Amino acid sequence: MRKRLLTTSPFLTGLKLLAILPPVGIGWLIYLSRWQWLALLKHPRQFSRHDPLLGFIVLLMGITTLNLNHHDYRSVILSVLMLFVLGNLWLLCRESTQSIAWHELRKFIIQFGLYITISGFAFHWLNQVLTLPTWLKFMLGDLLWGYAANQNRLFGSAYNPNDACCLLLIALGLLLTQLSHGSVHPFTRWPLINWFLVGLLCVGIYQTKSRTGLMIMIAILIMTTYQLCRHHRILVTTILIAGSLVVWHVFPRSASTITALQSRLTIWHNSFTVFKQAPYLGVTYFGFARHYLQLTGTYVPHAHDILLMLLASFGILGGAGFIYLVLSSGWHLTKYWHQYRTPNLRYFMMTLPIILAYGLTDFVLSSMQVLIIILLIIIACWHHEQQLRPIISPRKYQSPLI
Repeated sequence: MRKRLLTTSPFLTGLKLLAILPPVGIGWLIYLSRWQWLALLKHPRQFSRHDPLLGFIVLLMGITTLNLNHHDYRSVILSVLMLFVLGNLWLLCRESTQSIAWHELRKFIIQFGLYITISGFAFHWLNQVLTLPTWLKFMLGDLLWGYAANQNRLFGSAYNPNDACCLLLIALGLLLTQLSHGSVHPFTRWPLINWFLVGLLCVGIYQTKSRTGLMIMIAILIMTTYQLCRHHRILVTTILIAGSLVVWHVFPRSASTITALQSRLTIWHNSFTVFKQAPYLGVTYFGFARHYLQLTGTYVPHAHDILLMLLASFGILGGAGFIYLVLSSGWHLTKYWHQYRTPNLRYFMMTLPIILAYGLTDFVLSSMQVLIIILLIIIACWHHEQQLRPIISPRKYQSPLI
């Protein structure tokens, strides 16, 4: 037990730093994962069909390496290095989640969402009182990546309002799933405070002014309301219909919705054109922005869609591999839900679709905070959950992650 605490403590410290001092947390977790590739070589059985995400990362590394003869070698080297670091981080998360209870990680993700909201309001007030040095704002995550027009949007320590919104949605989904189904490990012991925190997360999502995020939030709240009010669904439906008539009037940035949609459609069309220029091997992850600039004369860092970004960066194989991961995970999740119906599966069934839904309009995986805290940790827990199933009887199964 003591050895387990010693191995997980640095990892948890890295997660806390990732929320409060993002650059330090990212650096610390990368440092912790530095020798994971060597451990994988010593135990090659870990690389198998039971870890499709690791195979997908290796596939992307291979595709990127083949681009050395076709594209700028600097973008190829940087892309391979990024994927190598990502593979190490995945192995670190996969190992760490085997010894950390799921309810601890779930609680941390909710706390991180609350911190984004509170720090967002605090930083906004502080910036009006005094001017913080740029280096300090960067260390705190209070340095906006993006356009100056987005400075009035909440993003806390997440650098970008859309990335913050994705993290807040995951935190909200986890908390609502916990409240609607009950848990032996509640976030707090006082129900009213739990619902107050739900409201605080909703306020944070609204203040990010992400139209996609707000629509997903409304969908989550409607689904949760129907679960909690099973015997009053007609009344709930009537209230929702009446409420939908006033939603548009409070919808953030509603005046620019059509313009934003046209801009997004243009980016998707041009990103698909970048893909058609190199359909087999792609243009590499860091080569996307350069090729987009050459094509349109406009700088766009990513495709604002997860599938289009993978297609443009890694070609047909990259896109096909991603589709396989999504379909395979969805099939296994549905299969295990019908067989086991353990409480943990409810959280995965809530969070994984949120990530995919948000990924339809924005490539939030470009944020290391989203990638580490959300994607790697949640999928690592789901991977661990799957590994437990074949050796445990469905009737006698009791998840240690709860």
